[in-house]
Amino acid sequence: MIRSNVLDGARISTRIGEKFVVEADQPAPFGEDTAPSPFDIFLSGISACAAYYAQRYCQKWKLPHEGISVDLVPTYGEKHAVIDITLNVNVPASFPREHLDGLLRNAGACPVKKTLEAPPTVTLKIAAAD
Repeated sequence: MIRSNVLDGARISTRIGEKFVVEADQPAPFGEDTAPSPFDIFLSGISACAAYYAQRYCQKWKLPHEGISVDLVPTYGEKHAVIDITLNVNVPASFPREHLDGLLRNAGACPVKKTLEAPPTVTLKIAAAD
């Protein structure tokens, strides 16, 4: 289970299972900017997932992964809503050209990206606190 607890100011502490805690905050004037905003954490998950799948491709084909990175570039529309996300997979000049298509295809297999392409229903409801 993932549980987010409301703290002081605009801070949120989210526990992911029993192993991890992710802190979030909002930039000023709403928060103190002590941690990434929840939306930045959301976007970073997309980038991290694509990077992981690029890394897996390199491991499978025994290719060097040093110098590979993924840049996420959001495009915002009205009311600061994201209307497009571009993922740029950066590779060093020494990366074998014959593997570029496979690397890109594998990075695109990221389940976070696929979830955005076919979004689930999100249900919001009131539950009694523990």
